[in-house]
Amino acid sequence: MKGTVDLYQEANNLRKEKKFADAAPLYEKAWSASADQYNGAGLLQCLRKTDCFEKAIPLAKELLKKYPEFAWARNEAIWTLISGELNRLDEDTTLETVIDLARKIMELKPEDLAAKVCVFKVLKAAKAAGKWDVVGEWTYKLDPDRLSTTPMTDERGREGWNDQSLWYNYKCNFLIKKDKAEEVLRFIDQVIEKHPGQRKFFLRIKAIALHKTNRLDEAEGCYKNLCSVRKPDWWLLQEYARVVKDKGNRGDALKLMCQAANSNNKLDLMVALFQEMGLLFKENGDNDAARSHLALASLIRRDQEWSIPGIILDSLSELNMTIGNDYAPTSIKNALSMCRKEWEKILGISALEQRTPNCLSGKVRLGNPERAFCFIIDGSGESYYCLKSDLPRQTKDGDTVVFNAIPSFDKKKNRESWKATNISAK
Repeated sequence: MKGTVDLYQEANNLRKEKKFADAAPLYEKAWSASADQYNGAGLLQCLRKTDCFEKAIPLAKELLKKYPEFAWARNEAIWTLISGELNRLDEDTTLETVIDLARKIMELKPEDLAAKVCVFKVLKAAKAAGKWDVVGEWTYKLDPDRLSTTPMTDERGREGWNDQSLWYNYKCNFLIKKDKAEEVLRFIDQVIEKHPGQRKFFLRIKAIALHKTNRLDEAEGCYKNLCSVRKPDWWLLQEYARVVKDKGNRGDALKLMCQAANSNNKLDLMVALFQEMGLLFKENGDNDAARSHLALASLIRRDQEWSIPGIILDSLSELNMTIGNDYAPTSIKNALSMCRKEWEKILGISALEQRTPNCLSGKVRLGNPERAFCFIIDGSGESYYCLKSDLPRQTKDGDTVVFNAIPSFDKKKNRESWKATNISAK
């Protein structure tokens, strides 16, 4: 019969060969015979590596009590609590629960990588809950200069954020939310230079900080840079419009807002935009356009079972008293149609450039799943270029949709073509 030392030696050799399932029962026998700190730490590592957390977690707590100063056991216990408890929390776990568990782990003084995992778990939950004081408190628990700058990759091998750039994103957003924009401006240029892959996100943060500190010309320059691409994000156009409006250029602000509204078909995401447009139209004395946009915002909110802000209800009541409510929109479709006419007029889109809403229909051809674009083929066989992100949710290959068409240019074939827009299910 093998003695405790022989069991430990054999288990240790198997563990070093990463044969954790084979090593675990040997360590368990040795630990039962002699509760030695090395047997306990080796057993805990094997249990952790084989996801046997129902045994690993109680053992981790026992080792922390028996051998609190033994570094190997403490490190294994830390990773057991991270892997077996912290990382297994459900998405709907309360922020308080996440903080409580993360704080217990941090009290064990984890090394850099384990500390990073704990802090980022809290930061993600706190940001989702809108608890910016918590975000601020927990960012200070990490030194950004000790965080990795190696980009993370997705399943397709595409590079994205790294630990350091994520930390700065949390830090900047905390400072912006707490009205400390001047502090952001003291270091944001260095962050942009150091993390060119996330330039767009940090340049936007700089633009917001400049706007908040009333440096409107500089903020406008940042947004102009961000929106100079072929298809700028609608929400960037909305923020750009706010800066332009604050500079007193209401006409240009409305044009940017119309461009934003016309470039996205997910109406529920643009409720705040429609509200801002309605109020700006009202300030300009264009009561019909104001009512159309405020009604659209109200109808979408009602459809989503969201509350309707008093400013929308009060403004709609005032407008109806002024212009009468005989032609007030009563459905999302009706309000959207009225609003689109205003967008087309302000943007200068002619009837030839943008066909009558929903007058075209065709079948979707999704093609290569790795491509961001696809085509819609109408009844005559004409093909319309389309971004998959513009399709209604859960659109399948062969589904029939209705859409508008605007002129485009096919670079590959070097000829004029059409792009589908304002796409909806038939």
